[in-house]
Amino acid sequence: MSESSTSWQLTRRGLLGAAVTGLAGCGVACPASAGAPAAEEGTVGDRLWIFTCAANSDYPIMRRRSVVTPVEGACLLGVPNLIAVQSSEGESRYGRFDSPFAQYTVAMRPLKRVVWSVVGSGGFHSPKETEEVLELARSTPNFAGIMLDDFFTGRKDGQRAQLTVEELAGIRRRLKQINPKFDIFVTLYVGHLDLPLRDYLELIDVITLWTGNSDQLVHLEANLKKAEALAPKMRKMQGCYVVDYGKKQGTPVPLMKLQCETGLRWLRERRIEGIVFLGNTTMDLGFESVPWTREWIRQVRSTRW
Repeated sequence: MSESSTSWQLTRRGLLGAAVTGLAGCGVACPASAGAPAAEEGTVGDRLWIFTCAANSDYPIMRRRSVVTPVEGACLLGVPNLIAVQSSEGESRYGRFDSPFAQYTVAMRPLKRVVWSVVGSGGFHSPKETEEVLELARSTPNFAGIMLDDFFTGRKDGQRAQLTVEELAGIRRRLKQINPKFDIFVTLYVGHLDLPLRDYLELIDVITLWTGNSDQLVHLEANLKKAEALAPKMRKMQGCYVVDYGKKQGTPVPLMKLQCETGLRWLRERRIEGIVFLGNTTMDLGFESVPWTREWIRQVRSTRW
């Protein structure tokens, strides 16, 4: 998901073993048995996520090859929770999750929580893929919910979202029948905070709030207050871009620091319940913001929130 997109592959042989070893080596605890926690409850680390897409799927925007997979991205940052998002039609020729999706979840077993999109980058939606994701919900031990990425169109009327309210309600009903604790997550850009979205938000459990333009990060506090007014009872998570897609460069470190420290304060104030870092598809392009973020996570992940 890049805000501007609201528009090679590696062999997977041996990935599971590499992932388990690598996750342990970079601070993500690998469970010794199914269901064991990947981060201690009550620590900041337990509340950190990575937003991921298939390796190299951001090539149409960045015009530079990336080979980092979702699990490798989680390993690099040292976070235990992962959101997997399908590529848009334009991105898919460079990288996408191909059926069967369950094969990808094998490498994700060391993670604590996995969320999978039914609306992907650029608003991509496939009823057939939705059925496969719902099957993942039944069969994946660390499954935690579904993601609606690039879900809202930005329009005040007409087609306001990629699904109708009725379609979303149907998906929600089926998801909650599998497990009432499963959540529906949505991408909400700060530019959408003034749109009439309440009917949709009533069917969503968690807002992930994103500021795509790094110049606008100075307005973090004001925009969270807007989100709180728009959906006062909804759970919220902060979305943190490690790269400014519009400028095709890393988020400047002072602004990365602002994002992270603001998110940590919000977490401790219980205004949000998590921080989501985006993402794996630009983490091997040499941007200074990536090692800075990794080090920040290393310093705070064992602290209490």
